[in-house]
This record gives sequence, structure tokens and C-alpha cells, in this order.
Amino acid sequence: MRYYPPVPAKMIGYLPDVISVTSAYFTILYSDSMATYDDGRCAIVTEDSLSKIQLFKGLSPQTQRCIAEKAVQVEYPARVNLYQQAGPPTGLFALQSGRVKLYRQSKKKCQILAVTMPGDCFGAESLPTGAPSPYSATTLVPAVTIQLQHDILQELLDEHTDFQDVFLQLIVSRLKQFVTLVHDLAFRDVTSRLATVLSIRAEIEGLPHHDGIIFDRLLSQQEFTDMVGTAREVVYRTFKKFEDDGLVRMTRSSILIYDLDTLRAIALQEAH
Repeated sequence: MRYYPPVPAKMIGYLPDVISVTSAYFTILYSDSMATYDDGRCAIVTEDSLSKIQLFKGLSPQTQRCIAEKAVQVEYPARVNLYQQAGPPTGLFALQSGRVKLYRQSKKKCQILAVTMPGDCFGAESLPTGAPSPYSATTLVPAVTIQLQHDILQELLDEHTDFQDVFLQLIVSRLKQFVTLVHDLAFRDVTSRLATVLSIRAEIEGLPHHDGIIFDRLLSQQEFTDMVGTAREVVYRTFKKFEDDGLVRMTRSSILIYDLDTLRAIALQEAH
């Protein structure tokens, strides 16, 4: 028998080929898109694993213990939808490993809002209002998350004021990030926006290289297009210009930054 981790019951309409069974504790939904567990149970979440996530670090030991008791650790393969835009409000996802892209779609157009790093939290922005999920989330590579279901998250927030404080900080931080994205799309040209994406990734993910700084490519050409917010041909030409100017080199698996300082300067330029 194949066993799968529990996911919120409200997600039943958003997972392919979902089968619902009842355990002694809660309803379990499972699908071929989700990870397999040999013993049929989710991994245990410990207070130690919570303390490695920035959001939970400042919480009291009692609050951390309560969260650990009610959270689940879930593994996902690459390119799996965690939840969908306009779907039911989601719970909280804390990324332990892997990368997840957050994005909005309108017909055939897509805008990547963020690419999360291990330690980032996401997914519960609509909890205070009960509104549909404002964006979709998809794993880019195999990922492990700590998850709190929607109703459990609300219960913990009601009971622990210190958790309320850090949750509010998370919502404000995400709002600032989206406001910055709107500013960049409105006031910076494609060259500046692509330079911003590359320089930020170099600063956060980059490793020293004898020719500069190198990091995993991670995104496809289309995903770079979706992140910068333009046409695919424009992104291709901009990458080509950066390469011709001796700023970057992109391969199928990696991106090498030769001149980060110049790339940063380009990133700060606003359209005339």
C-alpha cells in the first residue's frame, strides 16, 4: 500500500486523483503527486527543527512545543503544486529545504512573485480575511516543508500572542515584497529588472568562483521571463547583452556572475 502525508481537507478539489480516508486523528487526503512514506506517517516535527526557521526562533518554548505537536513535515517532488490561486485559504508552509515559486496567472500570462529560500514561510496571507489564496505555489526542486493546516494555524494564533506578533511580521514582510515588485514592474526597465533578479540571487545563493560568483540556474527561460515580467525574446536579448558585455555567463545548469558591482548598478537604474 502507498501512504501519503495529510493535507487540508479543503484542498480536495485542487489535487488530482485524490482519495480520502479517515485515520484515528483526522481525514487524510492522498494523491500520486505527493510523497510516499514507507510507514504511512508524516515525519515528526521537533522543536529543534522549528527553531531553525526564522519565523519560529523568537517564540517561547511553550509556543514552539505547541506548534511542533500540531505541525506535519511533508516531502514533495519537483514541479508539484502545493496550492492554487483562487483556491481555499491555505495554512502556513515553512520551507526546510528546496525551492518554491509563488506566482499569479491570468489566462496565458504568468508573473512570478517570489522564489522562496529554505527558512522562508508562505501560504497563509489570506488567513485573516478568509479570502481565496492570492497566488499559486509550485516546487521547483524536491522540497521539504513544515505545515500547519488552516484551522490549526488559526487555533494557535488565537492561543499564543507571541505567535500572533511574528505572524503579523510575516504578512507585513510579504506585503513589502509585493509592493517592491509593483514598483519595479512600473518604474524599472527589463534590463534593470533582470539585473535585480541576478544580483539578488548571486548575493543570497552565490558561491565563490575563480571568475566571480556562481549559482544554480534553477529557472527555465520561460520562468525568467515570468519573473522579470516581459516577453521571452526580450529576456533572451537582455541575457545576450549581459554576456556580450562580460557581466554573466549562463549555461543549462548554472549562472556565473563576472561583475556583480556593475550588475548592482544596473539594477538600481529606473526607466526614464
